[in-house]
Amino acid sequence: MARRLTLDETKNCLKAWRELEDKEALEVLTVCNSGLVRFFAKKYLGKGLTFEELMSAGTEGLLNAINKFDYNERAIEGFSSYIAVAIENQIRRDLIKYNKHSHVLSFEQPIGKDKDGDDMKIEDIIGTDAEQLIEDVISEMKIDIVREALKCLTSREQQIILLRYGLDDAHKKTLEEVAEIFGCSKNTIVKQEQKALIKMRHPRNTKKLKDFIDE
Repeated sequence: MARRLTLDETKNCLKAWRELEDKEALEVLTVCNSGLVRFFAKKYLGKGLTFEELMSAGTEGLLNAINKFDYNERAIEGFSSYIAVAIENQIRRDLIKYNKHSHVLSFEQPIGKDKDGDDMKIEDIIGTDAEQLIEDVISEMKIDIVREALKCLTSREQQIILLRYGLDDAHKKTLEEVAEIFGCSKNTIVKQEQKALIKMRHPRNTKKLKDFIDE
C-alpha cells in the first residue's frame, strides 16, 4: 500500500512536476493517491464498466487534477478534496457515456435470425477475427470522423483506439504493447477494442451492425 504524502511533500511534488516536468514527482503523486482512485472504482463497480475501466477513468481524473490544481493560490490542505472530486466526476462521466451507448455492447443480444431460424447474436457475426473487424471499421471511416466518433467512448476505450491506430500523432502500437501499457492481457484489449469500435460505428442500434457486416 502506497504511503500517504505529507502536505509539504505533496506541494513539492506538484511544483516539481508542473514547473520542472519531473516525471518521478508525477509518479509519486499518482501512486500515492492511487488508493483514492481505487476507492471510487470500487464504489461504482457493477454500474456497467469493469474495474479496469473505472480505474483508468479515475486515473485520468487524478492526472487532470494534478495538472490543474493551483498550489500558489489555494491551500494545499484542499488538494485531497480537489482530486477526489475530479476522480469521481471523471468516473461518472465515463459511466454516463457507457450507459448512453450500452445497448450496442451486449455480444449476447439477439439481433436477428439465421437461415435456420435460430437467434443470431453479435458474437456469432464477429467471431474471433478481431483484427479484420478493426481494419474494416477504420478503413471506411475518415480520420476526422473517427475522432468525432471517439467522443462516445469511455476514457479507457479512447486511449486504446488512439494507441492502436496512432491517431494521437504517434506510431501504431501492437496489441501486446497496449496490453503492457494497461497492465492486462492481450485478450482483454481485443475485447475492449471490439466494443469501442462497435460503439463508434453504430452509436444507436445493433441492427446497423448486422447490415454493416453483411455488406
